Amino acid sequence: MPFCGSAPKTIFENYVHDIFIDGQSVQLSLWDTAGQEEFDRLRSLSYSDTHCIMLCFSVDSQDSLENVQSKWVGEIADHCEGVKLVLVALKCDLRNNEDTSDENFQATSGNPYSSSQQKRMITYDEGLAVAKRIGALRYLECSAKKNRGVNEAFSEAARCALNAKPKGANDNEPRKKSCVVM
Repeated sequence: MPFCGSAPKTIFENYVHDIFIDGQSVQLSLWDTAGQEEFDRLRSLSYSDTHCIMLCFSVDSQDSLENVQSKWVGEIADHCEGVKLVLVALKCDLRNNEDTSDENFQATSGNPYSSSQQKRMITYDEGLAVAKRIGALRYLECSAKKNRGVNEAFSEAARCALNAKPKGANDNEPRKKSCVVM
């Protein structure tokens, strides 16, 4: 039977990877959750036992950075009191127009951002200011396309998670070497 209508939405995906952070083996559990409003209640179920949340925005979307402050920080505060935050800027390669052959920068009739009217990119300083405002432990930037800063972003989030003390944790209990990053 053929599928008709809009594409199916991903509610969440999770990945588990064993990594080494500062000489110790850690099991890193990553949860990528849907941001659509219709998944708000379902998404909140995935917040339990979270040590660190990577809040991501795209440097070419002011709306995505505004959503960090207006939507995500409030939701996290409601469901994950005391969780550590890492703010991550994505698509940083777009900021410097590093790939002039990239179709995002070609002035073609099908491109809504021709060279004469390119989107204003969010600067490093703007991202850093938001990170400070929301109380993020780190502000990082990366580009998956250019493979810059991606591993560092996950490593820093894992460090933040390892240094986080889960709510209600007993200082006398040995801590499992695992962390959950959303």
